[in-house]
Amino acid sequence: MTIRLRAAMPHEAGSLGELVKQAGLGTDGIREGIENYLVVENDEGDTIGTVGLERVGQDGLLRSFVIKKEYSNEQLFLRLIQRILLYCKEKGVETLYLLTKAVHLFEPLSFQPVPEKGTPSHIENTAHYKKTAEKDVVLLYCTLNDK
Repeated sequence: MTIRLRAAMPHEAGSLGELVKQAGLGTDGIREGIENYLVVENDEGDTIGTVGLERVGQDGLLRSFVIKKEYSNEQLFLRLIQRILLYCKEKGVETLYLLTKAVHLFEPLSFQPVPEKGTPSHIENTAHYKKTAEKDVVLLYCTLNDK
């Protein structure tokens, strides 16, 4: 299966919000930040996922990373993450952060846990971090400027 990553269009905010909501994630900021969202499409042009990139200075924070369950598999996940990393690097992101409970999926892809009490203040002060950070959620980072 071929996957394409493209910029989300303003009229897609509602449908991407529904996709994110169905995955059990919060939808705050999607409509306002739609220009920072990517759409994942399959061969037929159907939307099968989305991911948001919130710029925080020279860094980025991944948000709302969702793939529809019927398309979710390890191979697609790996290809998608590789494309997202490339996209972020092309956009000048130096360090990419994400909050997740699925640490095991991201560690093989060069993501590392941020040391306890090592969360950069510019990330800690984002609305997404404040709302999402909890005891079972880990903040991971990946340095892109040397890849």
